[in-house]
Formats: sequence, structure tokens, C-alpha cells
Amino acid sequence: MCWQAGLNRGPQGDFDEWLARLDNKVRELHDRQGRTVSIIGWSLGGIYAREIAKRAPQLVRHVVTLGSPFGGVEASNAQTAFRLLNRGGASMTPAMRARLRLDPPVPATAIYSRTDGVVAWRSCMLQESATARNFEVSGASHCGMGVHPQVLRIVVDRLAAL
Repeated sequence: MCWQAGLNRGPQGDFDEWLARLDNKVRELHDRQGRTVSIIGWSLGGIYAREIAKRAPQLVRHVVTLGSPFGGVEASNAQTAFRLLNRGGASMTPAMRARLRLDPPVPATAIYSRTDGVVAWRSCMLQESATARNFEVSGASHCGMGVHPQVLRIVVDRLAAL
């Protein structure tokens, strides 16, 4: 499944109603393929991927996030831009921040870079466990994560391992 919805300005209106629309796309893909799906999300897309996995873990095989600040956007260079782009969108309440920090109940991989330049790298890390791993990549910018060779190797290796 690819975003294919233009500029991602974040959820406009109620976050859960907005997530339900994305959730439906995952359900359709699951039904069409007849098996669980892996979701790869970059930046805000990783937050969506994690939330969908929490809502419907029976549909999700694995979540991979690339530079996704689920640990909080308040310590990032993106906070001001997010606020400007998200006028009229869902607000980031303390309850919402706590919710986003909860890791999904499915295998998960978080990829981050100290040289991201947009999000604070510490906010992109999950609690490691037998099914959850963090990977630091060297020299990857936020916008370059999706084409960075080390990132691509990690994604392929993690998806192949399951």
C-alpha cells in the first residue's frame, strides 16, 4: 500500500476517524492478499503505521518506521512546521503524546539517524524486546532515509527474517 494521497499534512479533524480510513486500506490489502501485511512508515507515516497496528494487530505482520518521532515531536526541528501545516488538524494533547509512545503489539523495527536534521533521534526509538529492535544508521538525513542503502538493507533483512 502506498500513501498516494499527496502532501501529508497529518490528520485533519478527529485523529481516530482519520486513522479509520487508513485502517480500511490495510484491511482491504489484508483481505486481497489473504495474509497479514507489513507496514513501512516514514516520518509521520510511521506514526500512522504504529497506530494501525495497535488498532488491528491481527492484520499486521510487522511495522517498520523510518525517522518517525513517536516518542514526541516537541523536541524536534519539525514542531513549528508541523504546527503551521496542521492548522485545524488534530491537536497533540498530553494524552495523545502518551498514546503515541506506546509500542504496537506486533513485531516492530525503528530506524533512526543522529544526523536526521528534522526529528530528534531519541524520539524515534522504541522499547527493545524479542520482537522490537532499533537500528541507528550513519549519515542519513530525514529526507534521505527512504533511499539510504543502509536503511534499505535493514528493511529487507528485517522483513525477510520473519
